[in-house]
Amino acid sequence: MKKGWLALLFLVLAVGSVFSLDISGDRENISLKAGPTEPGEGLSLVWVEAIVYPKTVKDEKIISLGVRTASRVKEIQATFDFSANPINLSTNDNMSWSTTYSLPDTATVGVHVVRYKIIGKSGGVIQRTVEFFVEKQSWVPRAVSSINKGEKAKTSGWPLTVTSTCTALSGQATRQLTTGSILIGISKVPWYKVIFDDGKEGWVSAAYVKEPTEDYFYMGFRAYQAKKYSAAVKYYRDAVTINPQLIKGYLWLAKSYSADGDLVSAAEAIKQALQLNPRDINSRVVANALAKRFLSQANLRYRAKRYHEAVASYREALALDPNSTKAWVDLGESLLKLGLNSEARDAWREGLRFDPQNSQLLAALKIKGVDPNSLAVGPVPSMVADDSLRIVKDEKTSKGTRIEAAIKSVISLTKSVGTPIAEKGWKIKRQGEKFLVSYLCEQSGGGLESFDWMVDIDTKRVAPHNDNARLLMSRW
Repeated sequence: MKKGWLALLFLVLAVGSVFSLDISGDRENISLKAGPTEPGEGLSLVWVEAIVYPKTVKDEKIISLGVRTASRVKEIQATFDFSANPINLSTNDNMSWSTTYSLPDTATVGVHVVRYKIIGKSGGVIQRTVEFFVEKQSWVPRAVSSINKGEKAKTSGWPLTVTSTCTALSGQATRQLTTGSILIGISKVPWYKVIFDDGKEGWVSAAYVKEPTEDYFYMGFRAYQAKKYSAAVKYYRDAVTINPQLIKGYLWLAKSYSADGDLVSAAEAIKQALQLNPRDINSRVVANALAKRFLSQANLRYRAKRYHEAVASYREALALDPNSTKAWVDLGESLLKLGLNSEARDAWREGLRFDPQNSQLLAALKIKGVDPNSLAVGPVPSMVADDSLRIVKDEKTSKGTRIEAAIKSVISLTKSVGTPIAEKGWKIKRQGEKFLVSYLCEQSGGGLESFDWMVDIDTKRVAPHNDNARLLMSRW
């Protein structure tokens, strides 16, 4: 039995690693929900991973949708909060599913959600919900200039060779590409944005083209050895642009920037390497060395009352080593010296993410009149809020009573004994990947009481989150 559990654990870790490395693009801008299914869900999967890229949609109103599962499933559909029309994802192996989607004008500025419906071979169904954010558009669509067939498009990018016959997306239409076709790659997510030989732009799956990643990497290494650091920077930047998962590319890009005297850019490059693998020893050595230099620089600038410069250096140090409590405290103090009270509070709140019980940070927030538990949360899309509320209301207590009915019973009983109480209703806010659903009541003295539940809208799991909710669940 023990051997079986070890084998299962190995499979989970292996699948998780492969799927994580398969996600191309800017990792910080990928909205991801991943993990095994929960007992009682419609499907039993060792691992399921749902993504939206980019997490923040800016100029190009095109997003990539993707789902990866540890075993084969029959079908996957996606729906949005602004449209009920399902979109079918495509696959070659029934495990890796993807498509690209052009956002309509109904996708207004703000938070939105995509809900994946994952249908198993036997008909079981689970869902996964992923958020993304649409920013205000600041661009004007540009017409594609007329380019004669065979004429090269004047744009930056790198050459791609199609490795097998495939379909590419061009506007709202598709076009067939044949083996050996040459494209110009100009951006990459799970799909490549490319320029075809007729000058038009479109999208093709990265799986169907050969990339010159290693060529650029070794050209960068030769330039570094020759102490031509600016040239090395260019080659390494090309390598990691093509393959954003190339840890060694970011590592040597950081070394090249450092050798060329650009410490800020060196820090940015090594942060990318550490995001890909926080345990990479070589990257950690470079990052620690840079963090110490930035922290020493920050302390000197703070003592010299050069607070603007101190803030910049503290931020660089914390980006490389966010566990430095003193750096978070001192960053807040530097911001206070500049009269940026709100930004100082934000810095201390951010520090609590890495050390939630730290007395210095909690004391700093309390001294400035801030509730340390009132961490900022983003808006909750209406579709998610409605689902969260419905799940809680319909959940039953240990006695078989619906939560909504149990609350009404408690309120009625409280009022019947002469205790003044005003019902404030339901409130929903985000807590990481889950949602906190609360029912608020105000006592005669103005004090608030709440019944709190934590909800996972995909698995429909509800857990009491405070003593009032736990008492309600056990006795009503």
